[in-house]
Amino acid sequence: MSKDNEKKKLKKLERNTRKPAILFSFDGAVMDTEPAILATYRHVFAVHGKDILTPDNQEEIQRAPIMDVMKKYLPDEDPRKCAAEYDSYEQNHLIDLIQPMHGVRDFLIWLKKNNYKVGIVSARERSSVVELLRHTDLVTMFDVIIGSAGNLEDRTDSIQTACKLMDADTCIFITDSSHNVRAASSAGCFTIGIVSTGSRTLPMKESGADFLTKDFKEIRKLLEGEPLWLAYQVIQPEDKDKKKKKKEKKPEKKEVKETEKKAKEEKTARKVTKTKKDKKEEQSKTEENAEIVEEEDEK
Repeated sequence: MSKDNEKKKLKKLERNTRKPAILFSFDGAVMDTEPAILATYRHVFAVHGKDILTPDNQEEIQRAPIMDVMKKYLPDEDPRKCAAEYDSYEQNHLIDLIQPMHGVRDFLIWLKKNNYKVGIVSARERSSVVELLRHTDLVTMFDVIIGSAGNLEDRTDSIQTACKLMDADTCIFITDSSHNVRAASSAGCFTIGIVSTGSRTLPMKESGADFLTKDFKEIRKLLEGEPLWLAYQVIQPEDKDKKKKKKEKKPEKKEVKETEKKAKEEKTARKVTKTKKDKKEEQSKTEENAEIVEEEDEK
């Protein structure tokens, strides 16, 4: 085996033995924020004379970015002002109601002891995430914290950025949101869905989560077992660009065949035209020669 091949093999082996980065969403994955979220929205809506929360929209409201909720449900108000009211009320009245998810603290301690890189990507403002982590003494557990990851594309980009900051070839994303599962899958992550209630199971299955659980001990067992995540490689934006350029340079086989067929048809048509032209010219010359012969005979 050549030295180059040996180096490639060692590099591949090193990559495959490296631990995956562990990324969490925040609400419902690191912190149990559901009671505080609903209570805060109820307060803000009441301040603006609205009674909006219903059993049908609670799921959507508690998982959507705050600015999106304010724009949709308080369209006549300044969404930034409403979001500021939300943050103020939550911080001053309900911060003690927000506590870590059951089992997550022990799981984070185990991750750090075993030298995993750990991060958060959240739709919340980063300052809000950091404040709540400090309040519960968990902020030092995380290497990377990215906030304000709003729509699907933003979340995918933020996940890719977090992986790049942690120098990760592979990543496991842990979330209770089906939207986050889709964003993480687009970024090339192995996805774990937290299903703390039965109603979350179906949306998680439909979103394509790779593993479902309600217990962080199960995730630890997964990490100690077969490295399933190695089948997934983080996709960075530059990788997408390379693939796009390669696709643009290399036309599809069908297109190549059609182009070749067209070229052959044109070549055949040119030959036929040339043959007809040659025959016509030959016939014309024959007629001219016949006329000359006739003229000579008459003389």
